[in-house]
Amino acid sequence: MASPIYIFAGGGTGGHLYPGLAVADELVRVEPDASVVFACSNRPIDRRILDPTPYAVVPQAVRPLPRRLGEAWAFVRAWTRSSAQARQMVADLRPRAVLGLGGFAAGPVVCRATRAGVRAALLNPDAVPGKANRLLARRVDTIFTQFGGTSDRFRPADRPKARAVGCPVRREFATADRAEAIGHFDLRPDRKTLLINGGSLGAESINEAVALLSAELGELAETWQLLHVTGPAKATGGGGLGAVDVRVLEYCRRMDLAYAAADLSLSRAGASTVAELAATATPAVLMPYPYHADQHQRLNAGALAERGSAVICDDSRRAADNAAGLRRTLLPILREPDRLAEMNGAASRARPSSAAEAVARWLVGDTTV
Repeated sequence: MASPIYIFAGGGTGGHLYPGLAVADELVRVEPDASVVFACSNRPIDRRILDPTPYAVVPQAVRPLPRRLGEAWAFVRAWTRSSAQARQMVADLRPRAVLGLGGFAAGPVVCRATRAGVRAALLNPDAVPGKANRLLARRVDTIFTQFGGTSDRFRPADRPKARAVGCPVRREFATADRAEAIGHFDLRPDRKTLLINGGSLGAESINEAVALLSAELGELAETWQLLHVTGPAKATGGGGLGAVDVRVLEYCRRMDLAYAAADLSLSRAGASTVAELAATATPAVLMPYPYHADQHQRLNAGALAERGSAVICDDSRRAADNAAGLRRTLLPILREPDRLAEMNGAASRARPSSAAEAVARWLVGDTTV
């Protein structure tokens, strides 16, 4: 009998791909002879994340839903090409199930698979589903969400499909060793570490605001050091932080070790980042991405803020204003060990997520999940 094949469709950002990788790893653990194929976008970040993994990778030409009329024709052409590719892929591979990872790159494969009668599910770890997931929800059998209230954001007919299981996080995040992490990044073991992380694509506004805090951070150089993941071509603030020690990475492939090294994180509030912070019990100052109309990152951040393990600092889009916001939110935590200890205690009370296993078992057809 041929090995079962599963297609994971989606990409464009690490926020879509990393939860998918967590499920893929768990799927192979549950069903060792399974094969996983990632049908991703053709953005460079997808190959950077997926190429080192053992899974097959098939890029698609599909583009995001158009925001302007002038983009419509390019979208239609790309969708048509990707839809034909997806039809052939489904016919050739005969997948046992398909998992949509969210975003525009999930569309063609999910649509073609469900037309062919293949079981399909969606991952929707953000508090508010995006346009693509709202459109695809009517086609799939199950929608896996991170937050219980997300089901209300879908149309009434799709809400019964939603299951709040958390956000899939790779197992190594819970087991990473601090000593190994300190050595891996060449950090000093006698200092606390602030992890600055704008996600797989980086956050220029965070980088710029941190650069403006060089004097204040320099005053903390005897107790703190920085691990700064800047994002591709966004190294603003890496070398100009005065006396404080800083390790600058354009991209971090071992985020499990980055969290293991971190005593505090300054980051965006993407769904996978929020889940990773919870899984690693890392306190955080969160600066939600400000350009989403639905402000879903702010809602993501709210879950950790309500728990007491995170503080929200609004990204006002101006570097000087953001620096002022971090002076009010970040610097007091760096200066007050008791405040950090309180946040660390709240973070440590989080329950580990079993989302990856729940999704993997559904994919293999476990009816008890």
